[in-house]
Amino acid sequence: LKFAFSSFPCTPPFRESELHTMPTLLESFSCCYGRVDRCEGSLLLPADKALLGRPLAAASGLSRTPLLEDPGMVETVRLAEALLPGGQMTREQREWCTAHNVRRYFQGRGGNPAAAAAILAQALSWRQEYRAVLSGEREPVWQTDLRVLARGDDGAPIIYGCFRHNVRATAANTQHIFDHMAAVLETASRSHRHGATNADNIMDCHGFRMADNLNPAPMFQLMKMANQPYRDGLRTAILVDAPSSFYMLWRAAQPFLSEKTKSKIRFVSHDEAVALIASTSGAKAAAMVQRIMAENRSAEGCTSHRLPSEVRDDDDTPSSASEPQRSLTRTLSRKLSRALSGMHAVYQHSTVTSRFCCCRRRRPDDMDVQQYKFDKFHVN
Repeated sequence: LKFAFSSFPCTPPFRESELHTMPTLLESFSCCYGRVDRCEGSLLLPADKALLGRPLAAASGLSRTPLLEDPGMVETVRLAEALLPGGQMTREQREWCTAHNVRRYFQGRGGNPAAAAAILAQALSWRQEYRAVLSGEREPVWQTDLRVLARGDDGAPIIYGCFRHNVRATAANTQHIFDHMAAVLETASRSHRHGATNADNIMDCHGFRMADNLNPAPMFQLMKMANQPYRDGLRTAILVDAPSSFYMLWRAAQPFLSEKTKSKIRFVSHDEAVALIASTSGAKAAAMVQRIMAENRSAEGCTSHRLPSEVRDDDDTPSSASEPQRSLTRTLSRKLSRALSGMHAVYQHSTVTSRFCCCRRRRPDDMDVQQYKFDKFHVN
């Protein structure tokens, strides 16, 4: 099954993103391939775990080998693995090495596998360091209002944060700030739709106080995230109503930014920011940005927000009539997978389900199950 799935051709009407739902359909037979991670009484789908706004109890589906065909990218992954501690990737690291992700590093280093492997290994190490936050296993101690605010008509997420809600970085909360930023950037990277590959980042400088931003650690950590694990994830950085004192921070950051990154940064006014978002992401996203910025300039400020994202999980309307087949395939796959998952939960003790499992995975008799629950409940 592993070989059959890994070598399945990515040709229409199937695409690589749609093939990711197929392991759930094969889950009942996966005992012949390997163990399947579960949470008690349910089966979690990758689509249900995409956003970090809710806890992720366990992984699901078959362990997948990325569909890498380019020999240069295959070599990049091999060399990156050798650079990791112990010379071996974890399952999460290997699953992250998809063609889309590896290509960013491979092309970013001009097709040089050795050079691409060096920065890919750094990104993989960072992801392992923040694994608990990125997977949703541990919720960050939220620090500011930084979040995914909206998604444009083109499918690109819009990240927003206002300095009015900024906190001073200290020894006690610096790691919490890092975790907060990591969770938001990871959520944005999973929120792309309609072929979008990057995001807009709005930094609303209203309420900026230089005294609260003397510690450069958060700024350097954010640049590290943008350069390695979320490489090429920025479409435009929009700095709104930046005061003269902000330019001191900007001058300190400039030497560490590439010319490519600098070209993506725009200093604009409040009204110009709304017009810019309208031109790239549509009227609905622009109206959301305008409303939030107006609230942050009121006496009370914007006090109601959801972290790490305001975007609904099911907000996946196609942006053009050219994608009906893709949308229909994705919708049917999700509904069928969830239906099968519900059947699995209801009938997990039934004879029918037990016969799907091989002898190594057969469930114990009902009496044994009840005794196990009794013993577990009364332990200690």
